[in-house]
Amino acid sequence: MCILVACGDESKRDITAYYFPVKNLKSGKVYEYIVSQNDSIMPEYWYYRAFVRDSGLFLVGTYYDHRFQIGQIIREKIVKSGALAKESHLYEAAADPEVEGGQIHTRTVIEAANKFPFTVSDSSSVFAFRLQFNPPDDPGSTVIVERKRRFLGDAPDFEYDGKKYPCIRFSLSESIGNAKENIEPVESSGEEWYAKGLGLVYYRKEYGDGIFKVEARLTDIFSMAELEQRATSVFGE
Repeated sequence: MCILVACGDESKRDITAYYFPVKNLKSGKVYEYIVSQNDSIMPEYWYYRAFVRDSGLFLVGTYYDHRFQIGQIIREKIVKSGALAKESHLYEAAADPEVEGGQIHTRTVIEAANKFPFTVSDSSSVFAFRLQFNPPDDPGSTVIVERKRRFLGDAPDFEYDGKKYPCIRFSLSESIGNAKENIEPVESSGEEWYAKGLGLVYYRKEYGDGIFKVEARLTDIFSMAELEQRATSVFGE
């Protein structure tokens, strides 16, 4: 029995080092990704910052689009088993110019919190993230977003800033539906790559049998001050 238990333990793999280097992000860093969507190419930015509280260690990610507008803020708690989503807030540009801040804030309800596991074995395990929200333009309906990840093992090395980093990969399946409408949800499939010491460095998604494709690759990491300078150079003070 002891031998069997030992073999079972050895079959598990610790991949903590492939997630974002949370303990080194207390001062915050911006990850720039170049995203291609069929014929268009544009950047997106994620500002990651870690916080230590009495209740534990947290990582907050803020998404900025190519116009430097906030689109999402997600707060994760880092626990022994992995990264768990605790809050997710969505933002979109308001059509009414009198709306304070020019954006509409939407709260979400997280139903399955798994963002990244720290221990994996094989592709039989599914790590699910699921949330729902009521869109501001149709508050009577409920949008449901679900992402399922499966560990696929090692990925090709990722080259960044002249250095090669070992990577792992996850398969990714996503479903976006509306509980109010009796229609099939929009589904996509793809992959995510995480590099040791960096975090997420690559992802791709395909919708509708490959009719629409999205692919993103990490191109730079820099400070929030530099992101602010870039926004100022485009839009002014």
